[in-house]
Amino acid sequence: MGVPNFYSWLSKRYPMCKYPFTKHHGHQIDFLYLDMNQVIYKCATNQTILKDYMIEKSIESLWTSILNYIDTIINLVDPKLLIYLTFDGVAPRAKANQQRQRRFASSKGDAKIRQLLKQLDLEQQNHTFKNNQITAGTEFMYELNEQVKFFINRKFKEDERYANLQVIFSGSDVPGEGEHKILEFMRGIKNQQNFNPDWTHCIYSADADLIMLGLGIHLKYVSIIREQSNMDQIKTQIACRRTVETVKFELINLQIVKEYLDLEYKTIQMKIPYNIDRVIDDFLLLFFLIGNDFLPRVYCFDIKQGTVELLIDTFKQFLEQCDDYVTQDGWINWKSMSLLVQVLSKFEIKAIEKRVEELKKQIKDVDNPEYLDYKIQWESELKILDALNIQFSNNNSVVARKLFYESKCQIDIDTEEGKKELDKIILKYLEGFQFVLSYYYHGVPSWEWYYSYYYSPMCFDLCVYLSKNQIEKIQFGQSQPYDPFQQLLLILPPHNANLLPAPFRGLYDLESPLRKPFDYYPDEYEIDPFGAIWEHQFICKVPFMNSDLLISEYKKIDQSQLNELEKQRSKFGHAYLFAQTKNKGDSIQSKLPKIFKNKKYRTEQIQLNGNIHQDAQEVLSRIKNQQVKQNHLPILPSLHAIKVNKTWLQNKKDKYKNQRVLKVELASKNLDFLDKIESASDQTQTFHCYCGYPQNYYGEVALVVSKQSFLFLKNYQLKNIQILSEFRDDILNEVKDDIYDHLKYTLQTRLENQGIYLESINAIAVVYFYKEIVRNPDRTFGYNMLNIREEVMPLEWISDQKIVELVDYRLENQIDLINQKVIVVNNDKNQICGSIGCVEKKINQDQYIVKILRQPNLQTDDNKIKVQKFFDIGFVSEKLNLSPEIIHYILGCIKIYIGDKKKQTDIIVQQIDIGFNAVHKGKNHLVPELLRIHEAQFDSEGYEKFKQFEKAQLSETLVNDLEEYVKRLPELIQFLKSVGKEKLRSLQQIKISDIFKDDVQTGINVVLKHYTWLLMLPTSQYTLCNVASSTYSSQTIKALEESKQSQKVQRTLFTHKFWLLNEEKFYVPPLMTEHPKIHKLGDRVVALNNNYANFGAYGVVVGVIDNGEIMIEVLWDKPRFGQTDLGGRCSPLRGSLVHFLDVFNITQQWQEQLNTYSGGAKGHQVESWTYKQKVFVPSHDKPDYKKKKQQRPKQGETQ
Repeated sequence: MGVPNFYSWLSKRYPMCKYPFTKHHGHQIDFLYLDMNQVIYKCATNQTILKDYMIEKSIESLWTSILNYIDTIINLVDPKLLIYLTFDGVAPRAKANQQRQRRFASSKGDAKIRQLLKQLDLEQQNHTFKNNQITAGTEFMYELNEQVKFFINRKFKEDERYANLQVIFSGSDVPGEGEHKILEFMRGIKNQQNFNPDWTHCIYSADADLIMLGLGIHLKYVSIIREQSNMDQIKTQIACRRTVETVKFELINLQIVKEYLDLEYKTIQMKIPYNIDRVIDDFLLLFFLIGNDFLPRVYCFDIKQGTVELLIDTFKQFLEQCDDYVTQDGWINWKSMSLLVQVLSKFEIKAIEKRVEELKKQIKDVDNPEYLDYKIQWESELKILDALNIQFSNNNSVVARKLFYESKCQIDIDTEEGKKELDKIILKYLEGFQFVLSYYYHGVPSWEWYYSYYYSPMCFDLCVYLSKNQIEKIQFGQSQPYDPFQQLLLILPPHNANLLPAPFRGLYDLESPLRKPFDYYPDEYEIDPFGAIWEHQFICKVPFMNSDLLISEYKKIDQSQLNELEKQRSKFGHAYLFAQTKNKGDSIQSKLPKIFKNKKYRTEQIQLNGNIHQDAQEVLSRIKNQQVKQNHLPILPSLHAIKVNKTWLQNKKDKYKNQRVLKVELASKNLDFLDKIESASDQTQTFHCYCGYPQNYYGEVALVVSKQSFLFLKNYQLKNIQILSEFRDDILNEVKDDIYDHLKYTLQTRLENQGIYLESINAIAVVYFYKEIVRNPDRTFGYNMLNIREEVMPLEWISDQKIVELVDYRLENQIDLINQKVIVVNNDKNQICGSIGCVEKKINQDQYIVKILRQPNLQTDDNKIKVQKFFDIGFVSEKLNLSPEIIHYILGCIKIYIGDKKKQTDIIVQQIDIGFNAVHKGKNHLVPELLRIHEAQFDSEGYEKFKQFEKAQLSETLVNDLEEYVKRLPELIQFLKSVGKEKLRSLQQIKISDIFKDDVQTGINVVLKHYTWLLMLPTSQYTLCNVASSTYSSQTIKALEESKQSQKVQRTLFTHKFWLLNEEKFYVPPLMTEHPKIHKLGDRVVALNNNYANFGAYGVVVGVIDNGEIMIEVLWDKPRFGQTDLGGRCSPLRGSLVHFLDVFNITQQWQEQLNTYSGGAKGHQVESWTYKQKVFVPSHDKPDYKKKKQQRPKQGETQ
């Protein structure tokens, strides 16, 4: 958790430090580190309320989900040298106290939901997963460790990209938090002689602590990736959630963060020499006051409510006054610390005053019954804060402090005993500062130390204490981590006793010494807001465990009763280094026997001994100290790519009014190279360039516009401007001002969002960025014109440095082809096009002997294929005695507002959706397995789009579900009939009181029961796609999965021109000139790269998804990590949704196309594949073409 809201605050203050992270992000990553506990939470919990409780999720599906997600991140980042995978192990006691509070709170929330289900007679006893299982020592984590080891071995076998990688796995049986183990390893390799400081490091973690840890390690190139956060709260819970949200990632570049900090702080007039690394270290210490995982925050210090801006100003005042920095190499200078808290004590009074204002406003504005409990707690907290504020305002700090410590710590500081107790609190808190700093910079200083109080002292008292007491260097004694079962007893509530082996569960009994005379596992405990506004920041006053008593009782347990698995769980393990070996390898038992068979894996598994220096030496000795060559590798992002004139802080104008952004003014560049662009325009040449800020990408200038000139370099269809090449010169002159103003507005909006100021914009460029490099059929490199991003930028951002063109070479001159896997792309009389081959022998410069494994023949049992029946909606209307309008309404979304009842809204959100959601008319979408429309039009608009749904046909499965729906909720059907056809079309929301007028509470229970019934329908997870899409049913897919396969081997003489080679980083461009919809249901295909399946893997097309871009669903012959279950329609790890370019169709005869095809990806213009774009039309009405509707190309045609 770390500092609450730190990530959000940092990315708003320094907006260019964060940007979207995609597969083709532009620069190479050498080392990837995954803190994987976040992956477990993401995969194990569901966004849909109650789904985890009502639908038993198989443990195998959970394993595959977690491992697939790990695979997704690795494929996205594409590291070149090393992958470090880790789970949280046993944590230090200081962290375990926080874990204890969270798990008790989680258990209480779980109990509330179970109570609701019990009231509805819906409680399901066999609940597969609990969040509290994600703890070192549980059976779940032990099994997950084994699954990850199997995953690593499997990836070395099935993914050729792992051949040059080292993989380290540190499981939950290795003590230490995941983030701590990552940073310890990074420190270890940093201190080795053969460490390359130019290596790039990327950490996956959603924990804001990693930002601070990454800054504190002071490596040159460190970045952090995480999922893009969706700040919008889900207000409606949907039973049939039909959309699969693509996870988007973002990167925070810590080098840019450091540059931002340097720009902001180097202008401060300091008495001591300026050192940005020392400033950063003190900056991190400052934020420990707002929050960390080991100490409670200082009262009323909070980022979200704006007090952080005052804190930063106070910190700058300290830097102006100090004689030395507060920290050095992870140790605190207590003299400087005394000055810092003295300055902060003045800030503390302002923070309390500000929080009083915020709480008063919060209480006044809250009329939502969902926040009733919050309101009561806020009002209680306000009484204390208001009294404190009044006393401080009257300069009566003695009374104010007395009030604080009496209300929070139950001590009277007027008495000698109270003063001694306060001194203990202060000293312990100061020890905590050194503990946190040592933990971040050196590793765990103590496994036993912890802060044994719920509250922090006030800054005023810290200041007084440091002025009177001289503190020497604080040291922590040697200690050992708790055993895994000891930690489980330390942090788990009684509700989770079954996560421990049976002999230990008795320690939770009411007669246990841990329950009497003092209960360390209470069912009820106090919760204190402590000046916070939101519940997750409240303090849960769960008793601190007596560790001596716990260990004493633990040792009394007869551990001979443990079985072998439990004995293994109770032991610490080791981290392992995995690498590929040429040896035959050992047979490894499959951990997913229903999916994978036992096989031999050529993987070397080396046990690391835990000595970080030796382990780092072992790892680096295996890594070749060289960078992988890449064409057009851009320079790494930097704010100094363009000279920065000055910076200043400016209040944000949006809802984040309490926050400031650091604005950056960039210098203007010499535009002499504009002549080069004009020359390129005159010669109708392309102008390739490096461009962008602060990221630098390779692209092509399409358009340059200024008030004086207009250079159109390429006949492209721009997203920002309608095709300009069709304007006559005289008309172009009339509209160019409109075009310039439009582009300038677009650019200024972007600059504002980035926090950039330009004194003047002389000229504007529209640039195409290429997202991927491809290899043309003639074996040369090129750029995929089908996959571009268009951006508007100042002309100054285009670099005039010399561009080195892509290397053009033949494969045989660069790669040893012997033993290489290839795909045959020409049949050469033997009808083996699409077969997989292995190059065995070279005959001469052009000819090779290739061992061909001919494509498998599928033998499907037609008797197992059940043809899905579909019925006209008119027939269904008569059968169910419902009007077509009501049926259409039920097939869409039905939002029921249940927010009238306070008792329910603290568990279930105020609104639920109990519609089938099988159609979305506005988007022209439906679920093809449940509905179909003959001759549906992909791009219908307006009335025609809605009208074509009147011809919808419903599957037999959907008709049966509808019939059951009507029986289960007749009250809703009666209400819909009473509404009338006209009002039904505009009915957006239904109140529960509209349906159940006499007994709303009973109505809520009935609707919630109906909601859970919908959740449990097998078809509830089938996904929406465009009406023009077509798919096989799940029954047909199952029959295909059970098909028998047969293959033959032969040897053939080939020239290199007739195969495709699997090459890292490069994507095969179109091998045909036809529309991608040439793939049809039932076609056999072979994978052309490792994106979705192994290179050369065979599959069958089971869906053609047309959402503006053609994608196809493929059922692969063999399972692989990274593949899916196609929304529940096929077995796990057997399906993929792929781009049409990623597979080669071996059913249809394409030989003539291959022989006649002469161009690469450059031969395709972007407009051939972009059907719908938001187009800006200049305000000139003469050209007729502007009114011409853009037509979608027919199959087999290009636009």
